[in-house]
Amino acid sequence: MKKITRSPNHLNRTVKNILKYIIFVGVAVGLLYLAFRETDPQKLWEDLQKAKYGYVLASMAMGYAAIISRGVRWKLLLEPLGYHPKTWNSIHSVSVLYFVNLAIPRAGELARCTSLNQVEDIPVNKLFGTVLLERTIDFAFLILVFLITLGLNFDYIVQLFDLTSQNGGEESGPNYLLYTLGGLFVLSILIYFAFRERIQATALFAKIRDFYMGLKEGFKSVVKMKKQRAFWLHSIFIWANYFFMVYICFFAMEETSGLTISDGFFVMVAASLGIVVPVPGGIGAYHYLVMMAMFVLGFANEIGLAFATIVHSAQTLMLLVTGAIASLILYLERRRKSKQA
Repeated sequence: MKKITRSPNHLNRTVKNILKYIIFVGVAVGLLYLAFRETDPQKLWEDLQKAKYGYVLASMAMGYAAIISRGVRWKLLLEPLGYHPKTWNSIHSVSVLYFVNLAIPRAGELARCTSLNQVEDIPVNKLFGTVLLERTIDFAFLILVFLITLGLNFDYIVQLFDLTSQNGGEESGPNYLLYTLGGLFVLSILIYFAFRERIQATALFAKIRDFYMGLKEGFKSVVKMKKQRAFWLHSIFIWANYFFMVYICFFAMEETSGLTISDGFFVMVAASLGIVVPVPGGIGAYHYLVMMAMFVLGFANEIGLAFATIVHSAQTLMLLVTGAIASLILYLERRRKSKQA
């Protein structure tokens, strides 16, 4: 029998992936510790028991509505390329994306493309092209939401940076993190103009330029899309659901029921930053940042953590259930397709 050997490069990639995952889990555990270290478990449990879970169920429904809309929007992006996948195959593939991301950060996009490829025979490279465009559109929406929040709650944003840079300490001092980031930004611009020709000749700059040109072409393809209006309406609907699935949970707790839409944008930005952190399912990062945001709004750690736990647990449960069902349906679809071949 022929012995199977693996190249050193393959082993190196495997070790790197394992180490990367260990680091991600370590970060999640560390942030969970920061969130829970000064919290009274009994008070937290009492706050969770008093929650009105009808609002939480509505939040879960909004989360899945965003997934459905994402699936339909993805189909709209594929149609100009000559591919017309079944709507529910596209939606279930998006569910698989979030399902996989709960365990392995950033692995969901590959699983999503592979899932649709297996049931629709659409080339994976074409699928990845549309995924990159989707990421760009969503990043633009995230920036827009952040700018809106900055306009509505500039002082809150500054306080949030203060607290997170001081590991949740209550005494606010100079925001060294913001000053450092601002200084690095200015320094980067000065270095670029001083050594512009050398920087532009590097391979890294070429990759950044190619990435920018690819995004530019991607936006052009959206502009040329026949169903452009539907695409943008779905994008707005997705982000509206992201907002309201957080905002509606304010009414699940008596203490937070008086918060405003402006406060909702602030907490949503904190929640979005928690999801962006590359840890499994946003665990730890989500809890810590939302708790800090609620602290800025004047709530005790127990209330902020209870709110974060309610929203995160509800959405995680929704993603687990819908992702597992979607995986099963796509598996059966692959079997049906292979039998017909």
